[in-house]
Amino acid sequence: MHRLLWLVLAIPVLCHPADISLQTTRHGGSFEVEAVAEFEAEVTLAWEVLTDYGRLSEFIPGMHSSRIVSRSDRRVIVDQSGEARLLFLSFPIQVRLEVEEFPYERVVSRAIEGNFKEFRGAYTLEVRGRRLLLHYTGSLTPDFSIPPLIGTILVRKTVEKRFGAMVDEIMRRQRLRELPVVTPSSGGG
Repeated sequence: MHRLLWLVLAIPVLCHPADISLQTTRHGGSFEVEAVAEFEAEVTLAWEVLTDYGRLSEFIPGMHSSRIVSRSDRRVIVDQSGEARLLFLSFPIQVRLEVEEFPYERVVSRAIEGNFKEFRGAYTLEVRGRRLLLHYTGSLTPDFSIPPLIGTILVRKTVEKRFGAMVDEIMRRQRLRELPVVTPSSGGG
């Protein structure tokens, strides 16, 4: 039974049924990123994952901590720390985000403190029948030096890993939600 459960949970991850595309461009010391994925998931579940700020570090690579500092109405202040890595290089990331939530449609964030001169990002959700389109756009200007030859690769790989992990977590929770509930049979004798 355990092997069957593992197989049911592992096969979709191995097949990666999400269609993901990613684009990164550099403008001097700034970067623009765009990532898009389309996959089967409920919009409410995707929203739960996107706004699970206190647990993001559990499934986002390179994120060491993520915690809610305050919340009021649709605005949330979130502190995050971690690193972006490429080969043997590591770049620290410290940011306090002001996040504005538009339930089941959009999450918009901007850095208000940290080691970015500018950091803006937005996730949007679009329902397409049984499928969901998750779209991320971001603009960032680090307040630390990234060598020109590796900067675009570093940003691309970091966004690819983190966006992919977000999609994987949404899909993982969707699969868990779809599993049949197994109850012990009552053994009358």
